[in-house]
Amino acid sequence: MHTYKTLTLAEAHLMLDAAQKKAEELGVPEVLCVADNAGYPIALRRLDGGKITSVQIAMNKAFTAAGHRKRTDNYKNSLPGEEAFGIWTQHGGRFTVFVGGFPIVVDGQCVGGIGASGGNGEQDIACCEAGIAAFMATLGK
Repeated sequence: MHTYKTLTLAEAHLMLDAAQKKAEELGVPEVLCVADNAGYPIALRRLDGGKITSVQIAMNKAFTAAGHRKRTDNYKNSLPGEEAFGIWTQHGGRFTVFVGGFPIVVDGQCVGGIGASGGNGEQDIACCEAGIAAFMATLGK
C-alpha cells in the first residue's frame, strides 16, 4: 500500500494569492490553477481581464505538471520526428507541452501542480514560481 500526500484547499489558495500578487506586479491578467497530486483542480482563479481560453489552458498545465511530475516546458523533444512527438494528443488533449506548468514537490514526492496562462512564457513562469515559493516558505523549505 502507498500513502500519498496532496495539497489542501488552504495551501492552494496560499499559492494562488502569491501567484496573483506576482501577476498584478507584472500587469498580466493571468488565469491560475492549482491541482492535486492526480492533476485535478483544487482551485482556479481567473484575474480580472483573464482570457476565457486561458482557463482550460491553466488547468491543463497544472494537470500535466502534476501527472507527469515535470515542468511543462521540458518537452523540447515534441516536434515532428522527435521522441515525444504527439504526446499532447494524450489524455484527451489535456497534455500540455508549453511553458507555465510546474509540479509541486515536497520531500521528493509530487503533491500537486500549478499552472498559469495569460502572459508570455516568462510571466507565466514567474507566477508559478511565486506560488510555489510562498508554499515552500510555509514548510520552512
